[in-house]
Amino acid sequence: MENKKYLIALAICLGFIFIALGNQHFRRMIIYRRNRKILIIQVEEMRKKNEQLSKDIEVFEKNPEKAYYKMAREEFGMIKEGEVKYHFIKKK
Repeated sequence: MENKKYLIALAICLGFIFIALGNQHFRRMIIYRRNRKILIIQVEEMRKKNEQLSKDIEVFEKNPEKAYYKMAREEFGMIKEGEVKYHFIKKK
């Protein structure tokens, strides 16, 4: 009797697994949920980047000379006349 209950439970579980995995809609639902999580993360990253770009635009509008000066020094590594630029090499 106990073996019979075990076999019935096993058959029901296997049946559910075959139905779930064989069903295209179930697979799509799993894929859509995974993609949704990825898209939510990407949207948040873009939102943060958009905020930073908005702040950069404000800086350019308020004081363009200071913004260009900062960009030249930080992004392009330019220096003033008479300054010395040091490059530090990291050891592996």
